[in-house]
Amino acid sequence: MTLGEIKDVVREHFGRMGLPTVILDVALAEGRRLIEREANFWWMRATTTFNLVINTQDYLIGSALAVNIVNFKDARAINFKKSTETRWRPLTLGTMDQEELDVMYPTDSIGPPEIALVDNVTLKVYPPNPDIAYNMKLYHYNWTDNPATNILSDDITKNYGMALIYSAIIWGYEIELKDQQGAVYWRELLGGKPFGRGGEIAKLKRQNLKRDWQDKIVLVPHAGANSFSVRSLAQSQGYGR
Repeated sequence: MTLGEIKDVVREHFGRMGLPTVILDVALAEGRRLIEREANFWWMRATTTFNLVINTQDYLIGSALAVNIVNFKDARAINFKKSTETRWRPLTLGTMDQEELDVMYPTDSIGPPEIALVDNVTLKVYPPNPDIAYNMKLYHYNWTDNPATNILSDDITKNYGMALIYSAIIWGYEIELKDQQGAVYWRELLGGKPFGRGGEIAKLKRQNLKRDWQDKIVLVPHAGANSFSVRSLAQSQGYGR
């Protein structure tokens, strides 16, 4: 479905009272947020590069002078390298709390990055004083927007348009009609919290899990001890494609 077709369905549902175009756009934008609050989905993935600054620990996410990301939601992974290198190296991300790391690393400790974490809207690196300006690559999830024009589609509008329709109607019932009870029916069709595992959200989460499995690699025994072969995690899990 295109965004225009989705708009037509939502507008038709509220036909007796009518939804001004501005309100309809808000309903669809808030509906998308309702979906994306359920999980970190595949269409939200993004990658951003930036550089560490010598002796600087904190990097503001959203700043063009630090980590230039708009609509940041969550971090996935982070790699680093020297500017003269061609191979990225993984950095441990988000496995420890700031209070633990502050105890482990003295404030004057210097060296290449070992651990990173996201504290609110700030990315912190440890040791707190990078010895050189390392290149960084942050893999993350962003909150996303609906297509800019009615004739365009993205993955959610093209393949999961009903999820966006249901979530926009929920917003219309709750905010425009002030009908909380009426919204319950559409929330059950959408699924997700607090309505369990059914509905359109369940379809999205199954596809999300499937996509995660397809590209992951595991080592599996092949020909005796200490001999391994590489297989796709999707193949080893028996998940239907």
